[in-house]
Amino acid sequence: MLGAATLGAASQPTAATAEPDAFETWLEDVENYEGIIDKRGESSVTITVGAPGNGGDFAFEPAAVRVDPDATVVWEWTGKGGVHNVRATDETYESEMLSDVGATFERAFSSEGISLYSCLPHEAMGMKGAVIIGGVGAGDSPQEVDYGNWFDSVENFHGTVDMTGQDLVRIAVGAPGNGGDFAFEPAAVRVDPGTTVVWEWTGKGDAHSLAAADGSFNAELIETAGATYALRFDGAGVSKYACPSHAPEAMRGAIVVGDPMAGVIDVPMTAVVTGAGVLGAALSPLAFAAFLVLRGTGDETPPDTVGPGE
Repeated sequence: MLGAATLGAASQPTAATAEPDAFETWLEDVENYEGIIDKRGESSVTITVGAPGNGGDFAFEPAAVRVDPDATVVWEWTGKGGVHNVRATDETYESEMLSDVGATFERAFSSEGISLYSCLPHEAMGMKGAVIIGGVGAGDSPQEVDYGNWFDSVENFHGTVDMTGQDLVRIAVGAPGNGGDFAFEPAAVRVDPGTTVVWEWTGKGDAHSLAAADGSFNAELIETAGATYALRFDGAGVSKYACPSHAPEAMRGAIVVGDPMAGVIDVPMTAVVTGAGVLGAALSPLAFAAFLVLRGTGDETPPDTVGPGE
């Protein structure tokens, strides 16, 4: 609940209008900017006003945050760094000058876009911020993939979770969601080409399996906690998959590899035997490689990637 010092939001939500290319320029002198914090899935998101940074208590924290359309953004004052305000660069919203601990100002954004703002008295010191609404690209963050209706009924889908920069990424099978333990968590992840994705069973929600929407991979029905199945992906594209046993519960997921600018691409793969009964994958025209490395074991040693024609 907001305190007595709260300043209400405007009666009409404000759409964001800034261009994605202006994002990095705006934040280039902001000391505490370390990337976009993804807060999608939350109906209310708080940004601290007067946080440590920029030579004193002259920062918004987080400096850049991504929210869902219609989520309420609440700026809350720490009472440090003197008097601050929140003012949009396009002048669509502006708070009063405040210094009281716990004072708040809030805003809701009705459509996707980027809203840049600052503390007017301390803008030259780098006290600036940005709110990214929805899946628009900003800075190094690629645009959200259009999955069509794939995630329409998936309760735990709140956007694509950025897991780039990791060699190995884990996804829980049988996580809470969709009316029980019928979820992949995270539901959608973005990884770098060459990343190994490991699905690990929780042992909850009965037995689960994995089946690619395009038929390119298929894991057997498993209910053992700790069992794993893994693929190494290469190239760029989107692989959608589901648990066929829990299709009514919308137990679905997706792996986004790289930055497929054209939207959802179901990449076909053809299975090949690479020796010793190990199943690999020979890739189709997009060179979107996958390699089965673990199957019902706890072994985490990634193998070599199988490429086209191997």
